[in-house]
Amino acid sequence: MKNLHKIFVAFTLLISFGSCNYLDIVPDNVATIDYSFRNRTAALKYLYTCYSYRPQLGGVNIDPALCGSDETWYFYGIGAPWPNVLIQRGFQSSTSPVLNFWDGENSAKALWRGIRDCNIFLENVDKILDLPPYEKTRWVAEVKFLKAYYHYYLFKAYGPIPIIDVNQPISAGVDEVQVYREPIEKVVKYIADLLKEAARDLPNAAEVVEGTEAGRIDKLGALGIRAELLLFAASPLFNGNTDYANMIDNKGTVLFPQTYDPNKWKLAADAAKEAIDTCLLQKKALYDIVDPQATLSPDPFKLEVTYRQAICDRWNKELIWGNTSYDNNFLSICSQAKIIRINAELSNNVRTEWSPTLKMVDKYYSSNGVPIDEDLTWQSNSWYDNRFKVRPEVSAGNEIYFVQKGEKTAYAHYNRESRFYASLGFDRGVYFGNGYYSFPSTVKYADFFNKGVSGRVSTSGNFSITGYCVKKMHSFKNGQTATSTSVEYYPFPVLRLADLYLMYAEALNEFSGPSAPVFNYLDLIRKRAGLKGVKESWLTYSNKPNKPDTKDGLRQIIHQERTIELAFEGKRFWDIRRWKEISVLNEQPLGWNIAGETIEDFYKVVLVAQVPTKFSVKDYFWPIKEADLTVNKNLLQNYGW
Repeated sequence: MKNLHKIFVAFTLLISFGSCNYLDIVPDNVATIDYSFRNRTAALKYLYTCYSYRPQLGGVNIDPALCGSDETWYFYGIGAPWPNVLIQRGFQSSTSPVLNFWDGENSAKALWRGIRDCNIFLENVDKILDLPPYEKTRWVAEVKFLKAYYHYYLFKAYGPIPIIDVNQPISAGVDEVQVYREPIEKVVKYIADLLKEAARDLPNAAEVVEGTEAGRIDKLGALGIRAELLLFAASPLFNGNTDYANMIDNKGTVLFPQTYDPNKWKLAADAAKEAIDTCLLQKKALYDIVDPQATLSPDPFKLEVTYRQAICDRWNKELIWGNTSYDNNFLSICSQAKIIRINAELSNNVRTEWSPTLKMVDKYYSSNGVPIDEDLTWQSNSWYDNRFKVRPEVSAGNEIYFVQKGEKTAYAHYNRESRFYASLGFDRGVYFGNGYYSFPSTVKYADFFNKGVSGRVSTSGNFSITGYCVKKMHSFKNGQTATSTSVEYYPFPVLRLADLYLMYAEALNEFSGPSAPVFNYLDLIRKRAGLKGVKESWLTYSNKPNKPDTKDGLRQIIHQERTIELAFEGKRFWDIRRWKEISVLNEQPLGWNIAGETIEDFYKVVLVAQVPTKFSVKDYFWPIKEADLTVNKNLLQNYGW
């Protein structure tokens, strides 16, 4: 009877989870598995299956980090909201979680199934008789990386997770399949060790063939993701977080470390430095190439395009790992939402719905490279206090490289750094690109007024709800004619060198405070943007000249530098969580009055949407589906759910 009970419970588990949960048991179909590893060709297909579970980073409708923070707001009109928009609105649910990576439901990839398939690969790779040893070594390392990466993504989303290093057999008993969530420190060590192990046998970046192997992981990607993992582990969300002191399972195990450990920052700094040094040895560098296809004159356009193409120039020297696993409709849905409309006839396929908020407008530095609320010139001329008012003067002089000559716009759009103009499309702003490169003869200008070429064209959708668009995340080589749009494809940047520089600067500052290496890596990024170094800029232009001299002050600078440099790349969503700053999502999104048809009506700050849900401690992590807790009594629900 006891054995019958085990069989019944195992059967119930399989039914409950649809064979796509961490409790997945190795299927009793050895012949099928053997067939998958009968030769190199069949096994290669299985390797690609292991890759297929990668979260679809860069999918504007399905990547939680792309539309889930306070960087942008999306108006979905009369249609159903995208999953990541639901998370941004605070509509997460424990009964049927949005983007449920735990179970592979509600538009999320089945990551536990991905881990299961990785384990199957590792357990059967020796059966492939025609696989050369060097290739076997590489494939095993790739799958180890993927297994670690899927654990890592679950860790970011859920915190403490089970560690599934081997699959449970079909004969597993009830106790064996009812696994526990492991403490944070054990989870981090397991993932970090596995990434390190994978990196040893992964190929160098130059050995990955772009045409046939694009998107497959190499040594640099593994070391970079390991550095990111350890940065998360050192951050306030995971390092001495007393908010989760009561996260204790039924064995009495405390899942979150309650004591702050500064040495975790050193581990993160060392990992980032190792990744950086390895990248530089393999000829990686910050992107500084100006595409010869365009006539890039004057110099401001060169700075803008260099920054944009650091993301959009495919497989460039700054990219460390690019994601080719977009959702199936990427080139239609994603591009429609991201690209600014500069031809009125294209309202159906250029929608400009991915809309930066006024908060993000405030985040970018002044042209002096300091926050606009600290800039001495902005203060003395009252530009900051008047930033959301229309400047009486029309644009003239060098301003015409940024704002249409003879036109008026808000004070906030003048005297800003190059990344502001490279990243944001704004009303009356110069729109360099989209096939129009010659200044001033063929460049285009945005018009976000109601019924303007870039503005609201209907009441149901297809427009920016804030009066801005994201210029950064699409290539300047994209083209628009009166009847069509061409889109330049690129792999979405999961990790690029600038991110590693910022990781190292942050971790080193947190461990030992301001130092020459911290400023060095920050200043390399700022130099590409045409800005002076941190210390010089603050000393010369800021009303807080000593801010970079303290750990707290430099922390603020590093956080803002990350927000600017990595804007709209899906980083801020996770950063505000690991920094324990999720309360910023309670600030109501603001934009311009897009119903206005005149300069007087348009330039009024309005509430884009009333957000009733208040984000709190519980919202740092996804909930585990309630049905899972019923099946496995050893699971502990995340705090607040």
